[in-house]
Amino acid sequence: MESVHQWRASELVFESRRGATSATTDVRVIFEGPSGAHFRRPAFWDGGRTWRVRYALPSPGRWTFRVECSDPTDAGLHGIGGELDCAEACGTGATRHGFLEASDSGRYLQHRDGTPFFWLGDTHWRFVWERFDEANKPGWSSQFRDIVDLRVRQGFSVYQSNILSWTPPAMWNRFADGGELDLAFFREVLDPRFEYVASSGLVHAVGLAWYHAIDGRIDAVVRFAREIVARYGAYPVVWTLGGEVAGYDPALREERLSGWREVARAIHDADDYRHPITAHLTNERPFRAVYQDETWLTFTLNQLGHGDQDMASQHWIDHLTAHPGKPLVEGESLYEGLTSVEPVGRRPVTATMVRQVAYRAIQSGCCGYTYGGQGCWNGAWDEHDGKSMWGTGAWFDGVDLPGGEQLGHLRAFYTALDWSELRAAPELFSTDSWTNEYFYAPHVTANPARTTVVVYFGETYRHDEGHAAITGLPDAPCTIDWFDPRAGVWIGAADDDVPIDGAIDIPPPPSDGDWLLVLRRS
Repeated sequence: MESVHQWRASELVFESRRGATSATTDVRVIFEGPSGAHFRRPAFWDGGRTWRVRYALPSPGRWTFRVECSDPTDAGLHGIGGELDCAEACGTGATRHGFLEASDSGRYLQHRDGTPFFWLGDTHWRFVWERFDEANKPGWSSQFRDIVDLRVRQGFSVYQSNILSWTPPAMWNRFADGGELDLAFFREVLDPRFEYVASSGLVHAVGLAWYHAIDGRIDAVVRFAREIVARYGAYPVVWTLGGEVAGYDPALREERLSGWREVARAIHDADDYRHPITAHLTNERPFRAVYQDETWLTFTLNQLGHGDQDMASQHWIDHLTAHPGKPLVEGESLYEGLTSVEPVGRRPVTATMVRQVAYRAIQSGCCGYTYGGQGCWNGAWDEHDGKSMWGTGAWFDGVDLPGGEQLGHLRAFYTALDWSELRAAPELFSTDSWTNEYFYAPHVTANPARTTVVVYFGETYRHDEGHAAITGLPDAPCTIDWFDPRAGVWIGAADDDVPIDGAIDIPPPPSDGDWLLVLRRS
C-alpha cells in the first residue's frame, strides 16, 4: 500500500498492453475514500505504453482506486486497482489547508479548510521561455527558479502565467492541426516548472493561451485544456482560461467569448477538484461583466490597465455592487518599469504608482492583486528579447524593482489584520478640506463592528490642510498605528484614545508619502 500526504500531488504509473495513445484512448482513475468521498482523475499518455495519473487526496485515511479505460480489453489500463494510505496534511499553504474555493460570503477566496487566502500574484506571461538552468544575472543560476524563490521570500502567494502566451511554440500548430502532443514540451519545459511552483508553496494561476488561439480552433484548445487538467490539476492551481479572452476586435468578440466558454466548460467537466475558474479580462470601462452568470465562474480577474482608461477606485466598488457573490481580484495594472499609456503622455511606472493602485484595489473590496515587473511579465532575457511598445527592460533589472518587495509588505499588512472582514467604508472619513474630500480622499475600510478601521492615504493627500477625523466609532478606547508601505514598518501613534461623539481626530503621519492608518479597539 502506497503512503501519501493529504493535498500533496502524487503519481501512479500504468502500462498499456495494447500501445494505447491519447489520440485513441480515454483513461481515468476513480478514487474512493472515507465517508463516501470520491473523485475521478483523467490519466495522460506519456509516450510508448506509459500512462500516468497525478492526484492529491483531499482527506486523510484509507483510499482505494480503480482504473477505467475506453478500451476494456486493455488489461493494463482497465479493471486494475489498489489502496492508498493518506496521512494528514503538512507543510504550508495549499498543502496544509487545501485547494482554493470561493468563501461562503462570495467576497474572497479561501482554502478548503476555510482559511482565507490573500491573493498576491506575480505576472509571467511567457514563463515557458524563462530559462530553467541558466541566468544572466550575477549570483543567480536560474532565471525561472530564482525568480520564484525571490517572490516566495517577498511574500507572494500566486504565480500568474500563460502557457502558450501570444507567440505559441512550434508544437502548437502541429497539435492544433490534429497531430499528437509534443511530449518533450511537457516533460522538459512544463513539468519541472509546474512542480517547482507547487513545491514553493505558490498557487499557480494558469492561462492556456492568448485570446486569438481560439480562432477557428476551439476543438484544439478544448483538447489542450483537458490535457493540462490531466497533467497539472493535482497541483494548487487556478484556471484563468486565456489572456484577454474577448480580444479587442468587436467583430470577433462574441465568437471568442463563446469559444472560451466551451473551454471553461471542458475544464469544469474534467476537474473534479473544482479548482477556481476565471477569465483574464480585457481592459474596459465599466468592467465587463463576462461570464458572471455562468455556474463555473468562481471569481472575476479584472484588468484595470496601464493608464489607457480611467483608473478611479469607484469602478471596483461598482462592479462588486453589481455582482455580489463573486470575489474580485485586480489581475493586471501598471506593471512596474513598464511605459504607461496615459492619454496625457507616457512615463515609466514607478513603485509609488504600483503601491497606490494596489492598496486602492484592496481598500475598494478586491480580495487580491497581481503585480508585474518589466522584463519579468514578458520573460525578457535581455533588452532585445520580448521588446514591445510597453518597454525594453530585461528580467535581471525588473526582478529587483522596489515594488515587488513593497507589495510583499502589502500582503503582510493585511494578513496581520482580520482582512477578510474588511469592507469599503468611505462614510467613516470626515474632513473640512474640500481639496482632500473631492480630489485626494483616502480609501477607508472597516469590519462590520467598526472595531478595526483601515485608512489608506495616497501621497497626494494634504495632511496639513484642514481638520480630518474617523467617525461612526464605538465610544471605547482605541489604539492608532501608522504603517509605512515602503518599508513595511509599523509606527505607534496613540494608545487608549477615546472617541468623542464617535469621532477620533486623525494625527499627522510620521513623514511625507503614502501611509496607512489602522485604528483598533483596545
